[in-house]
Amino acid sequence: MSLRQPRSVLQLVIVGFFAALAPVGVAVFFTIQTMEELTENHRSATRLVVDVTRMGQDIHRDVLELERRARQFIALGDDDLADLFEQERIALSQELKKLQSLDARLPSQSPDVAALFALLSRLTITGKENTGLTFESEAFSIDKARLDQSFDLIGEHSLAIQKWLNASVDQILEKNLEDAEAQINFLILQLSLSAIATLVLLMISTYWINKPLKDLTHEIQQLGTQGLSHTIDISGPQELRELGSKLEWLRLRLHESVQQKEQFLRHISHELKTPLASLREGTDLLSEHVTGRLSRQQQEIVDIVRQNSIDLQRLIENLIDYNQLPDKRLNPEEIRLQELWDELLSHYQLSLGRKDLQLTAGGSVDCWVADRSKLRTTLDNLLSNAVNYSPEGGRIELVWYEKYTTLVMEVANSGDAIPPEDEKYVFEPFFQSAAKRTGPIKGSGIGLSVARECMAAQGGSLSLVPHKELPVCFRLVCPAH
Repeated sequence: MSLRQPRSVLQLVIVGFFAALAPVGVAVFFTIQTMEELTENHRSATRLVVDVTRMGQDIHRDVLELERRARQFIALGDDDLADLFEQERIALSQELKKLQSLDARLPSQSPDVAALFALLSRLTITGKENTGLTFESEAFSIDKARLDQSFDLIGEHSLAIQKWLNASVDQILEKNLEDAEAQINFLILQLSLSAIATLVLLMISTYWINKPLKDLTHEIQQLGTQGLSHTIDISGPQELRELGSKLEWLRLRLHESVQQKEQFLRHISHELKTPLASLREGTDLLSEHVTGRLSRQQQEIVDIVRQNSIDLQRLIENLIDYNQLPDKRLNPEEIRLQELWDELLSHYQLSLGRKDLQLTAGGSVDCWVADRSKLRTTLDNLLSNAVNYSPEGGRIELVWYEKYTTLVMEVANSGDAIPPEDEKYVFEPFFQSAAKRTGPIKGSGIGLSVARECMAAQGGSLSLVPHKELPVCFRLVCPAH
């Protein structure tokens, strides 16, 4: 399995787990090894201290026993005491030899050990016939002064050895403590390095696992922001690559569906516009009495057909505009706002009169530079929405003014207020609010969506805002171009 291209998520998790566990295992191994070394060093140091302490005690005891035998022999002159003296001298010499063998393991050496050993090797006791204390075959008279002098010298060497052994024990314990601290510090360093290595390996494993998921999330976000034209390509473990392939297949199907929908809307819109144009032309001719004068009832019927054909044309144009979204191209020009409103209101005179709607319009801005087509489409949809949702005898208010170098237009109407749960969906395509709509033609639910997109294309906005008197008010904000 390649480290750069794991074949499956399971393999990736297993590799990451054991890779992160490896430094921990190494740390545990070195910890056990270090603890064994610490235990062995402590055991060796303890054994050496015990041996040295016991040997020092034995030497001190043997020196005292040797002196006691010598004094007993001088006092009693018994040959058995002489033999015991010799045995104890030999035993003490052997203890000194053992101590000399430990010199290499001790921190320092003492010349008193060799001096005491040499002194004991020259010390002998003769029998009754020649009772005395001799050094190197040179006999001395047996008196207390000579005995005290001899064993004072031996005692000095013994005391010096005791002091040396006590200092050696302290040095051994101190060195053992220093070695233990050094090993503990080294162990802490090893554990720290192992923890860092584990953290690094965990981060690498997390990156291996998380990167394909982030790529997948990014691709999904790209679908939402850049549309269905973005090709999806996911690398990583096999499961995520297969998921990316399924997502790419779904993208292609959705893209194909969108293209079919757009093609259908284009065809149906143009197919509907052709007979509608003939219908509009025929009603216009009848309304202008080209074929002869009409009675009042006939004129009312022609006006109804003419108004409904206008409404139907608006729905078709909304479908065409929605099919062309998002068209960000702008053609700014100077627009006389009052003339634009008059042009729009002329198409709604019949509906305003039939529903007996009260219309008030006024503004403080005469001209504004913007895309006329998009602004007209927005205002036409807002005015159509206000007319269709206002009840008979209702009221419509149109206001426009300049605020912070932007044009603000408000279209408010009476009637049922938009339910709070519908407010966040009112600009969604094909959404139908629960508010009651009047008129013979049902809305398509894309008028407000087209209106908002037209304003967004100009850098403006369209929102539902509260009004001080009327229940429904849409506010349009358009910057100057």
